[in-house]
Amino acid sequence: MRPSSSTTSGRAGATDAGGERPTPAPRWPEITIALTAVALTGSVLLLANAIELRLELPGLTPRSWPTFLGALGLGLSLILLITALVKAPRPSDDNEATTRAGWIKLLLAVAATIVFIVVWPLTAFVVAAPVFVSAVTAIGGGRGIRALIIYPVVMTGALYAMFNLLLRVPL
Repeated sequence: MRPSSSTTSGRAGATDAGGERPTPAPRWPEITIALTAVALTGSVLLLANAIELRLELPGLTPRSWPTFLGALGLGLSLILLITALVKAPRPSDDNEATTRAGWIKLLLAVAATIVFIVVWPLTAFVVAAPVFVSAVTAIGGGRGIRALIIYPVVMTGALYAMFNLLLRVPL
């Protein structure tokens, strides 16, 4: 008795358990994502260096953290780009196909984000943020009082405390 083609292991032309060859993933999505990350983090770094300082003081300044985060992001983005260019792509057999429901959820989340950005200056952070977090949680499939009420209120309180009380950055 000889083994079937679906049980071959590690040889050229090998097939998986279902009898199909795994298709190699295209490189363009990984390269596109890496280039976008390089462009965005490079922009953050440039914008951070453009922050005007009223007084040149030694030590930490208002541009220190944005510059650090922009440089760190740019470095990691460049590593991601190099990896995408050099490393062989993985087989794409574990990727799920996009669905209409997935696209609708994505568009709803983007719309909720745009509404949040518009509403925040008109109201206050403590009013707009829990509504936004609750909406995005509901779009993502969250249900129940804990996910739609308690979690958004706790997250808003934590962000407000961190920025307003600890960092003294008004929201």
